[in-house]
Amino acid sequence: MEKFIQWMEQHFVPIASKLGSQRHLVAIRDGFIALMPLVMAGSLATLLNNVLFTPTSLVATWFHLNPKGGYLTFTTTYLQPLMGNIWWGTLAILGFVLVFTLSYSLAASYDVNPLSAAVISVAGFIALTPQGVSAALPTGEKLKDGTTAITTWGNLGWQYLNTSALLTAIVVTIVITQIFVFLMKKNITITLPDNVPPAVGKAFAAIIPGVVSITIGGLVPIIFVILNNAKIIVQTNLFDLFTTFITTPFMHLSQNPISAIIYVLAIQILWFFGLHGGNMMAPITNAIYLPALVANGSGAHNIFTSVFFDCYVHIGGAGATLAILISIFIASKRKDWREISKLATPASIFQINEPVMFGLPVVLSPILLIPFLVVPIILTLTAYLATASGLVAYTNVVVPWVTPVGISAFLATSGDIKAGILAIVNLIIAIVIYYPFIIIANRYEDKTEETEIETEV
Repeated sequence: MEKFIQWMEQHFVPIASKLGSQRHLVAIRDGFIALMPLVMAGSLATLLNNVLFTPTSLVATWFHLNPKGGYLTFTTTYLQPLMGNIWWGTLAILGFVLVFTLSYSLAASYDVNPLSAAVISVAGFIALTPQGVSAALPTGEKLKDGTTAITTWGNLGWQYLNTSALLTAIVVTIVITQIFVFLMKKNITITLPDNVPPAVGKAFAAIIPGVVSITIGGLVPIIFVILNNAKIIVQTNLFDLFTTFITTPFMHLSQNPISAIIYVLAIQILWFFGLHGGNMMAPITNAIYLPALVANGSGAHNIFTSVFFDCYVHIGGAGATLAILISIFIASKRKDWREISKLATPASIFQINEPVMFGLPVVLSPILLIPFLVVPIILTLTAYLATASGLVAYTNVVVPWVTPVGISAFLATSGDIKAGILAIVNLIIAIVIYYPFIIIANRYEDKTEETEIETEV
């Protein structure tokens, strides 16, 4: 075991550290972090509608409320539309807003004017976004050419702005921002005298890089027209191309239990070596599993979502470390572990596991390595089988990751009590698996103390 850990420290950790500090991945992570107020507001609106305000809500179903009664008449007239408006201003444009936050973070890492970069990226993104919306004509009516629909120019379809467009938004933003940064770094700019106010000077400096970047974005639809007319591709825009060859395959792959296990194991291995697995895997979480969650809010049936792992797998933090603390209180005789556990438990209840990870420590602990890797796999499979069999509802609402175990699953499934129970069951399973290794840790300490005594003698 010691040789394995040494080999991993020598070969794996340096690579993982470089990946964790890679400029574009950090920018993607920070860009998504900036979106959390929107995600939480949109998710809260979705939760309230699902639990309280619609005729099919949890409360209406539980109490068999009359759809035309006073309560539902009021909620469906005023509160349901209000929540819908909040959703429209948050989750429905999440991909679009990410363009701004991601570009800002990436440009800032190059010490290039981040505000100008973000504004230009938004403009470039809009320039390549399809502008037509097809509207069906009244039944039986046709245009002169025989078509039964009319396309209006100058409209943005929300399918190009929401979470389904996240992957396209990420790629487009990185490309446009890199072009802008390159031109700025090469000083292909308009330079004004020093006595000009700084804000004006920065704005003029961004003109040439901005025009070039936006023009390149505007050329993308023209290229697609050429390729489409030449029968080289059948897709009519970049979004459709990404959906066909990247987004859809990735979404299908993400719902495979093997892929979910690989994802969870990657987080665990990174954490074991002291690297924040959750942060380092955030680009995958936000680009694949967050859209899956939002799609569930609209009626899709994705089992693996970003909240699925928070509710059922990362109980107390990555590795279900709350189970470690409970096992220590039950079985450990080590005074150091028990004292650290007393300090770490309040944080772990709210899904913060740094105190236990670095306090015991779990990081680089050969005794805890096996359960630390095995427990998340078991919990993932247990929750997968329960959801796939229909025993518990699909997760469809974003809840704060600091929400305690059981409560988070209840809220994330729009009030499914069985989901909350499943989360508690998973916690018990984790405790059972960790328990014998805590016993082994007691014996390990005893042997260590005996060795120290013999050495002193």
